[in-house]
Amino acid sequence: MRKLSKWLSFVLILCMLGSMMPFALADGAETEPAEEAAATEEAPEAAEEAPAALTPKDPAAWTVMVYLCGTDLESGGGMATTNLKMIANTVPNENVNVLIQTGGTKSWQAKDAVGMDIATDRLQRWSWDGEGYHLVDEQELASMAKHTTLSDYIQWGAKYYPAEKYMLVLWDHGGGSATGLIADELHDDALMSLDGLSRALKNGGVHFNLVMTDTCLMASLETAQAIAPYADYLAASEETLPGLGSNYEEWLQCLYDEPECGPVRVGRIVCDATQILYAEGDNDVYRKGLTFSLIDLGKIDKVAEAFNAYMKEVVSLIPDPAAFGQYLNAVSTTDRFQATEMWDLYDLARRGIKGGISKETGIAVEKAVDDVVIYSIRQAYHPYCHGLSVYLRYSDDRRGSLDRLARSCSNPWQLAFLDAVNLKWDAPEWVTDIVGEIPQVKNELYTVKFDAEVSEDQSQAIMNIYSGISSGGYLRYELQRYNEQDQDWYALGESEDVRMVELTDDKVSFAAEFTGKWPAIDGEFLSVTSQDIIGNKVLLQAPIRLFGFKIFNLRILAEYPEDLSNITQNGAEEDAAPEEEAESAHEVTYELEGVWDEYNSSTGLVDRNTFSMADLMGLDFEIGKPVFSDYLMETHAPKTIGDMKYSEPMPFSLDLEVEDTVLPAGQYRLRYTIKDMLDRTYYTDFFDLTWDGQNAVFTDPNPEPAE
Repeated sequence: MRKLSKWLSFVLILCMLGSMMPFALADGAETEPAEEAAATEEAPEAAEEAPAALTPKDPAAWTVMVYLCGTDLESGGGMATTNLKMIANTVPNENVNVLIQTGGTKSWQAKDAVGMDIATDRLQRWSWDGEGYHLVDEQELASMAKHTTLSDYIQWGAKYYPAEKYMLVLWDHGGGSATGLIADELHDDALMSLDGLSRALKNGGVHFNLVMTDTCLMASLETAQAIAPYADYLAASEETLPGLGSNYEEWLQCLYDEPECGPVRVGRIVCDATQILYAEGDNDVYRKGLTFSLIDLGKIDKVAEAFNAYMKEVVSLIPDPAAFGQYLNAVSTTDRFQATEMWDLYDLARRGIKGGISKETGIAVEKAVDDVVIYSIRQAYHPYCHGLSVYLRYSDDRRGSLDRLARSCSNPWQLAFLDAVNLKWDAPEWVTDIVGEIPQVKNELYTVKFDAEVSEDQSQAIMNIYSGISSGGYLRYELQRYNEQDQDWYALGESEDVRMVELTDDKVSFAAEFTGKWPAIDGEFLSVTSQDIIGNKVLLQAPIRLFGFKIFNLRILAEYPEDLSNITQNGAEEDAAPEEEAESAHEVTYELEGVWDEYNSSTGLVDRNTFSMADLMGLDFEIGKPVFSDYLMETHAPKTIGDMKYSEPMPFSLDLEVEDTVLPAGQYRLRYTIKDMLDRTYYTDFFDLTWDGQNAVFTDPNPEPAE
């Protein structure tokens, strides 16, 4: 596979930036009335060259149907066109039919790249052969997120391009089990739910040998259950997928060269080919975060059975706060993904055994996952994942997501658990018919109770925790700097560097290890936030601006000398670092790993636009400086950014480094952030901090009144 050139990456960035427009969030639902109305507003113009009438072809060994919903990935970054170029690099033959349905985006970039003049006002169907891409059918515009659009395509493909074996590729965004996949940019970013996907496959009338989701976050138990009646195998990723998606040139050429191969071999090749694509590149975010797995759908019922037994035991712990707290603590470091409600199922079971789940039940889940996941790849960011995730959420802060999940989820004890921990949501009646009365979590029993004070010598900001921390969660501190000239507080972000300083029978006390240093590039301080913790490594990001108007995030890997997961996710270390080792504990090294969009602000989906440092060489960027708003804090939320200011432009270069840099003398403030394992967040008041360049002096946020 050819490497993506620096020039092509630069073009993708320019294309992505040039076509960004605000659009509305569809909240994951299929908005069929809106789609139908939009489709009839204006009759599509006739094609310049109408496709010839089709007659069914002779049966081939394989028919591959690609459902290419371009959305903002294409209009904003040319990602679909990149995959079309990969397909165009293959040497095809008549043993394999390759079909592509296009739609769902405001603009296509494929005309100059591969000669496809793809329309945006109608759906089009293309074939690929040795002479190029051919337009073979057109339909009136309809939402690609609508289940009937997919089922019509499947019926058409099987009728005119019959084969011994069938493969379906779903190309677009994915958001996990409750959110769904396939976001149509032309229809208010409507999303296809798993229930919609299941209906589409059922009505399509084809039993697929292999389904591949070239989308994020869809290698889940719920996805597998939704499509199992209509397919043999699923190839998908537990984590977000890079924008370039799968390695079409590699695996499709293998299929052309070996058309007699079965779906297991094809699925394994898909996994390996995708890994090869990013292993040969220079994008660390792609390479280290990649996951892909091949799942045997014929065995998924065994996994569901084992998982339901596991969740039944979890629900039985809820009436006992101590037992349930022990369980929450044990599973708090389970491998999770960019959509944090998606948990690796094997890792959840493994850790659950330490939290009170019987060994027999936990091991049964592990064995079932091992049996159903035929093949998987995982990289450094996810050392514990095993190829199959599951949806679990402690609090539903996205309206309707649990209802969408319940429409396709057939696991009664999973839904019973979600009912128990989400007090504003009730499981469907059929669930209670099976499991009986569902116990409800008493939130107050897991509430973190704390106060804050300054040490006697005023050198430390102390946080005392009296309850709730034993159930897991994390503890961090935030730092802000006062700018005299602007008279604003600038948010420098957050740090994991918090240490236990005292442990007694009734409390545990922590202090921020404020060293007077903060990560910076050429003296410009970054506003860093933590995204993930892997032992002694923390994945950070910091806002930057490219081309003077588009905000991206730098991805930075911070490496500490010691394991941070105990303190940040389990509450307290068993042993605090000896005083003589304190200095070495702060020797943090940083590595720039790339730039990405994080989330699409309109859809709420994880964005797949990610670029390596090599892609950006020579481009100017500005470091973002978020302004913290006290007014917004009081009226909206405790953690609120009011505005963003920027540094002077600086170029990406080979010698660009992030280094801990001494903060200038001045006024700062610090507060602690706690998140408990029911996903509730707590904040202390701000400690005022005076820094003279060498020493820090803290002021109590809640001083006792003078007598």
